[in-house]
Amino acid sequence: MNKLNKNFVLIKDNFLSFEKCDYVIKKYKDKTTKKDSYSGYNSYFIKEYNFLTKLPEMINEYIEFYPESFLTPYRWTLDEIRFKHFKPGNYYKDFHCEHGYDNNKRVLNFMIYLSDHNCGTEFYTGEIIKSVKGRAVMFPAYFTHLHRGQPCPDKLDRYILGGYFNYENNIG
Repeated sequence: MNKLNKNFVLIKDNFLSFEKCDYVIKKYKDKTTKKDSYSGYNSYFIKEYNFLTKLPEMINEYIEFYPESFLTPYRWTLDEIRFKHFKPGNYYKDFHCEHGYDNNKRVLNFMIYLSDHNCGTEFYTGEIIKSVKGRAVMFPAYFTHLHRGQPCPDKLDRYILGGYFNYENNIG
């Protein structure tokens, strides 16, 4: 089931099968490196992501629902995907956005929850998107979509794929 939010947030359930989620976790969890304690997760930058065959379909769906998102004067493409492992008790505590001084070409953020949890992603507006295994979420990278993680009350390991669509480097 797809859920469309008037706030430029697209949620697509069953984006990845449970088996594919388990495959991704098994393949990358031992490759992660420790992040600083501020972010609360270990990560690994994925170079190949051919298992995301449904991603172009989701992008097209996003553009269909929000055509103004693709009317920017510059082309944007997927440049990075990060596998994130939050150990029990860790979560991204502070509200933040993906676009900033150091990441000023980021346009669109997407996440894929690889594990189920009794928590999720909380937006500054109060909206909460539950962490459901296989669910993909896509939203703008700007201050309009400040978000943070929620603590997992069950103290379980959590796994997420996070990616960013950036303006192409040849702008300017």
